[in-house]
Amino acid sequence: MTPSADPRLQLAPPGGQAGFWLFALAFVLPVAITTTAVLMPVLGGSPLKLIGGSLALTLAASLGGIALLCGALWWGLSRLMWRQALELSADALDVRSSFYHCRTPLAELKLDQARVVDLDEHTELKPILKANGFSIPGFRSGWFVLRNRRRSFVAVADGRRKLWLPGHGKHDLLLEPRDPAALLARLRELAAVPGRR
Repeated sequence: MTPSADPRLQLAPPGGQAGFWLFALAFVLPVAITTTAVLMPVLGGSPLKLIGGSLALTLAASLGGIALLCGALWWGLSRLMWRQALELSADALDVRSSFYHCRTPLAELKLDQARVVDLDEHTELKPILKANGFSIPGFRSGWFVLRNRRRSFVAVADGRRKLWLPGHGKHDLLLEPRDPAALLARLRELAAVPGRR
């Protein structure tokens, strides 16, 4: 199974909103909390254990260490967030998104009921409960429960149009390819070929 050569069939990349929130939550917030926690005793006149008897060295080590750690965390999560791949074969749909992977045989999809949706109009398909996923504003990846109470593999960014693929089995898929209608048409085309399922 290889990635589709047609870029329309690939997952939409995370947008600027997701990048902003990831940086804010993984780097800015922990550094701000640590800075406040270190400076509060200093400003309040409380005794503070100093590294080498130096306040400057203590502040530099504490804040520099947390900034380095949070910078590495942000970089790693950012790289994983951009790990998006959708592969088609004659009999299966294989989706990779951040930490997660889902391979679904085409025979398990109800392609006659699948449709391109706007989640603002079809609120029953909105993810409401994260079962095992990565979620920040503008990006969701992994396993979620939708408002319709179906367990679903979700790989969506912050675009409006999603592709909902209901399944015969234990889960559905909610994806955001660059062109949801083109992916749905290709899936139906593959499923319709005799002897290929």
